[in-house]
Amino acid sequence: MQPTLLTISLLLTVGAAQAQNQPTQLPDDLRALVQQANTNYPVLKQQQQQIQASEVRVDIARTAMRPTVSGNATYQYLNPVVKATIPINGVDRTLQFAPNHNLNANIGIGQTIYDWGRTNASVKQATDNVQVLRRNLEITQQTLAFQVAAAYYGVGFLQKSLAVQDSVIRTAGANVRLLAVRLQNGDALQYDVLSQQVRVKIAQSRRIEIQNQLERQLAVLTYLTGNPNPDISRALNQFNLEAMSGRVVTQPYNLAGDTQSALLSNKDVQLAQDRVRQAETDILVTNLTGRPSLSFSGSTGFRNGYLPDINTPKFNVAAGVALAVPIYAGKRYQLQNQAAQLTLNASRYAVENANAQVRQSIAQLNADIRSNLTRLANLETQVEQSQKALQIANARLRNGVITNVELQSAETGVEEAELGRLNFQYQLMLNQLDLKRLLGETLLGN
Repeated sequence: MQPTLLTISLLLTVGAAQAQNQPTQLPDDLRALVQQANTNYPVLKQQQQQIQASEVRVDIARTAMRPTVSGNATYQYLNPVVKATIPINGVDRTLQFAPNHNLNANIGIGQTIYDWGRTNASVKQATDNVQVLRRNLEITQQTLAFQVAAAYYGVGFLQKSLAVQDSVIRTAGANVRLLAVRLQNGDALQYDVLSQQVRVKIAQSRRIEIQNQLERQLAVLTYLTGNPNPDISRALNQFNLEAMSGRVVTQPYNLAGDTQSALLSNKDVQLAQDRVRQAETDILVTNLTGRPSLSFSGSTGFRNGYLPDINTPKFNVAAGVALAVPIYAGKRYQLQNQAAQLTLNASRYAVENANAQVRQSIAQLNADIRSNLTRLANLETQVEQSQKALQIANARLRNGVITNVELQSAETGVEEAELGRLNFQYQLMLNQLDLKRLLGETLLGN
C-alpha cells in the first residue's frame, strides 16, 4: 500500500501541471468552478489590466499624426537692451529698440505632415504587443482551467480512495472481532488478534494520510476559484463504475497523421508565432527610425516689442514648416537593426522549438496512455481475481482452515488491486485532459 499512496501524492502534484481541457462530459459543478476561477483569479485580472494598458498605448501611438494645440504665456526681463541716442530738433533723445519687460501670450499648433511610415509602424508595434499579451492571457486561462479540473478530479479520486480505505478498515475490524472469538474458543493465537489490530491501525493511519491529501486539494480549489466552499458534490461520481464505463476511453494521438493542425492550435506555438510577428515589426520600426520628418507649426497671440511702441502688446501670427533629416547617428540605427534581426532569428528558432516540444509531449503522452491502458486492463482482471480470493479466504477463516498470514495477503491483494485500478483510471483521465491541452482545445468550449 505505501507505494500506492506515494503514487497518489505524486499524481496530485504532477496533475496540477498536466491537465486542463474538457473531458468527454464536463460535470456542472466543475464547469461552475472553472467559471469562478476565470472571474476571481488575481493573475487573470492583472493580465487583463495589462492588455487594457497596451490598448491605450496603441491609441497613444496613433496620436503622433494628430495636431497638438497648446496655450503659452511667457514673461522675460532683459537688461541692458539695445538703445540709441539720436538728436531730434536739436535735442538728444534716447530710443529703445527692445522692452525690458517682454510679454508673449499665444496659442500654438503643431502637426506632423509626413513621417515616411514611422507612425504606422509604431501603431503596428503596439498592436503586436497587445496580441502577445492576449495570447499570454489565453495560456493563463487554459492553465488555470486545467489546474481546477486536476484538483477537482483529484478530490474525487481521494474521496474514492477513502471509501476503499474505509472498506479495508471495516474488513480488518470484523476480522479482529472474529479472531477474538476464536481466541476465546482456543482456535486462534493472541498473535493473530494482535496482527489484525495492527492492520486496523495501519489502515487508519493511511486513511488520515489520504484525508490530508484531500484537504490540500480543497485548499487548492479555494485558492484557484476564490470560493471558500467550492462545490465538489459530483467529484466522487466521476469515479463510479457507471461513470467510468460510460466515458470515452482515452486513445493515443496519431502522430503519423496530420499534426499540422494540432501544432497550429497549440497555445504555446501560437505565442511563439506571435513573437515572430512582433520581432518582424520591430525590424520595420528600426528601419524607419532614420527617416526624415516633415512637420508644420504655427502660433497666434499677443506680444510686445514691436516698434515704435515696444511696450504695447500687438496681435501676431507665425506659421512655417520644418523638415528634419537625420544624417549621422554614430551607427545607432544600423546596430538597432542588427539587434532586431537577431531577435527575429531567435523568435523563429523558438517556433521550431515549440513545435518540437509539442511533438515530443504528444509522443510521451501516447506512451503513457498505452501503458496506462494496458496496466488498467491487467488490474481489472486482478481486481476480480483478488476479490474471489478474498471470498475464499473469508470462507476458510470461518471454517478455521486458514492462517492469519494468508488472510492478510488476500485482503492486501484486494486493497492494492482496487487502489491500483483507481490510480490508472485517474491517470487516464489526466492524460485525456493533457492531450486536449496540447491540441489547443479549451475546457469550457466556445
